[in-house]
Amino acid sequence: MSDTFFGSIQKEGTIYRDEAGFDDNFKLDINFAKMEFEETLNVSEASSIFHVNYCGKPRVLKVFHKNGDPGYAHDHIRDLDRSRCEIRAYCRLKQSKICDSGAVPDFYGFILAIDPAKCAPYLDAFQHDTDFPCAILIEYLPKPLVMNCVTYTREHMQKAVINIQQIHSALVEYNDPYSKNILIVPGDQERVI
Repeated sequence: MSDTFFGSIQKEGTIYRDEAGFDDNFKLDINFAKMEFEETLNVSEASSIFHVNYCGKPRVLKVFHKNGDPGYAHDHIRDLDRSRCEIRAYCRLKQSKICDSGAVPDFYGFILAIDPAKCAPYLDAFQHDTDFPCAILIEYLPKPLVMNCVTYTREHMQKAVINIQQIHSALVEYNDPYSKNILIVPGDQERVI
């Protein structure tokens, strides 16, 4: 059986053909003995998102299912692997200092292969995947509010537009600007992410 999904193409025929890969400066070697799983924040077919404490600091661990390489779309631009897309995007955002500006959650790094048995029972849903899952470790945002008709203000929307422009300046195309994906993080320095 092929490692790619029907109708996809391989890297060689895409804009990523010459890409060396992810920035190894952000590759993590996680000691899962120092990680406490606090809460499951979201579960989907593609990934699971956890609030964790790592070395005593609150973080978010987003773990991606790996069931073969879906390849690339026929437009030769879109990578169909969500984990590669997110890892590549966060590496670019961190390199471009967009993470440091607060426009997106801070990025601490990525893990290319996690043995689910080392994180049982939290990663039990990944036990039957064809490959070990991979993950990103990002900033935990306490008590974020979703942009909606109650939280909307002109200032919030202006900040969101500026942040999307910053994301695009890092050569990351953000194609999901629905209001439900815009978060307001209350605090002394309110952030719109």
